[in-house]
Amino acid sequence: MKVAEIVREAIEPKFNKDIKLVDVEYVKKVDGMHLIVYIDKLTGVSLDDCVEVNNMIEPILDDLNPTEDQKYTLDVSSWGLDKPLKYDWQFKKYVGKLVDVKLYRKVEGKKEFTATYISQDENKYQFKLNDEVFEVSISDVAYVIPHVEF
Repeated sequence: MKVAEIVREAIEPKFNKDIKLVDVEYVKKVDGMHLIVYIDKLTGVSLDDCVEVNNMIEPILDDLNPTEDQKYTLDVSSWGLDKPLKYDWQFKKYVGKLVDVKLYRKVEGKKEFTATYISQDENKYQFKLNDEVFEVSISDVAYVIPHVEF
């Protein structure tokens, strides 16, 4: 098993209903290896949340030794606005809000669009686009990310 998978398996059960584990990455950066733990919650992630998770998982990682004594930096971070929504609970945060959608293929002439997220079921997403409901099969969606305006 890869380092990220080992870590995810060990720490995931420790998360509560409020703060959720989204992903774990073990990546090489300019200053060495980084173990990045991405978290999210419905009300948004604060610095205190990151500190809480760091303090919760550090002893687990010390006991687990997932890198077999190889040095790494532990980063606990929010999932971020530039990352795709992955879980149903993340989508719930964005009901009624603008999202950017990219499709694998054109549907009704659209491959990328910005729309208001309405809902989803096991087969399709619903968006409000130009004051009309636009439905897209989940299998046609490459990603949905929060829309950010600067």
